[in-house]
Amino acid sequence: MKKYVNHKLMSHTDSDNPQSAIRNPQSGGRPTWAEVDLNVLIHNYRTLATLTDARVLPVVKANAYGHGAVAVARALADEGATAFVVAIVEEGLELRQAGITQDILVLQGAWPGQEDAAVRNRLIPAVFSAESVGRLEQAACRASEPVRVHVKVDTGMTRLGVPWNSMESLLAALGRAGRVRVSGTFSHFACSEENDPAFNRKQMRRFQQAVKNIRGAGLDPGELHLSNSGGMLYCGYARNLSARPGIALYGYPPAPERSPVVLKPVLSLKTRIARIHTISAGESVGYNRTFTAARATPVATLPIGYADGYDRGLSNRGKVIIRDRWAPVLGRVSMDLITVDVTALPEVSVGEEVTLLGSSENCTMDAATWAGLLGTIPYEILTNIGSRVPRIYHEPLH
Repeated sequence: MKKYVNHKLMSHTDSDNPQSAIRNPQSGGRPTWAEVDLNVLIHNYRTLATLTDARVLPVVKANAYGHGAVAVARALADEGATAFVVAIVEEGLELRQAGITQDILVLQGAWPGQEDAAVRNRLIPAVFSAESVGRLEQAACRASEPVRVHVKVDTGMTRLGVPWNSMESLLAALGRAGRVRVSGTFSHFACSEENDPAFNRKQMRRFQQAVKNIRGAGLDPGELHLSNSGGMLYCGYARNLSARPGIALYGYPPAPERSPVVLKPVLSLKTRIARIHTISAGESVGYNRTFTAARATPVATLPIGYADGYDRGLSNRGKVIIRDRWAPVLGRVSMDLITVDVTALPEVSVGEEVTLLGSSENCTMDAATWAGLLGTIPYEILTNIGSRVPRIYHEPLH
């Protein structure tokens, strides 16, 4: 594996990927940004790779859970990753257009009308119906080239996938196809992080039966994969299969109190103080006057809001880090601005850095904490960080 030196800050614009466009907030523009530490990403990837005896298929769907799919894929490709997982064809095309040459598995397959693009760009669509196989076969014939697919098996999630015990029509279609080649078979744990392993083991047995069904139809099931992040961490009986880490790759293990390995958050969210002013006792702050000062209160205005991913549910509940101290949110979070109480920071000034997600020496605020306050999960926190928040990457040195 390559050795990297930590924290060389790279601020550049990725013209192939506007969603992940990067600029330095020091160089002009609104001073609100997310920092993505690719050294930490690589640490998490290496750590997770110890939990499987087969291939790791990093999940970079939803713009790599808000971290920037192209930058994440490039860093992991340099580290040796040979495949990536996305949800939809459009995400696969974004990676191809950015020069990613590794395998790209599309979990939802090619929706009707996307087959030609999938074949032309060497994507690997999931298939779970005879109809999807037929459409891909036609596209492959038009392109005069084969298309690799992975069979998506429903073993208990009951969303997409061919039922594990009702595969006949799909297998018949695959047997007839001349250009659609099965290169993998997969399913998805529904509750891999839960203490009771009974349903996980049931899904494992169903998956094994589905693989037997495929072989019984005279087909090679190819690469087998079942584990998501929770499966890698808590379902050791599946470690002989390839695995698809998602949220754990970005530093948030499901059921973190039981995680057998240490993973670190990859992303931090920051801004700078735009204004400081003092409101008098009896004055209110923000929409609907949900905070009224009981005393003279110094207030800092920050240029970030719910359009950037700072959830409105953090109104009068959230807190930010300034100079290694906490500053509580006052009033409603609005679309573009929030206000915080800086009573404990009399020396603070306009332009100072504020951490919304991240750590200082004595304070830590991460996506799991936000999720606890909001009654949700870290996945939603990270993917909600808006596209108008530029990502700045701490690039590994080769």
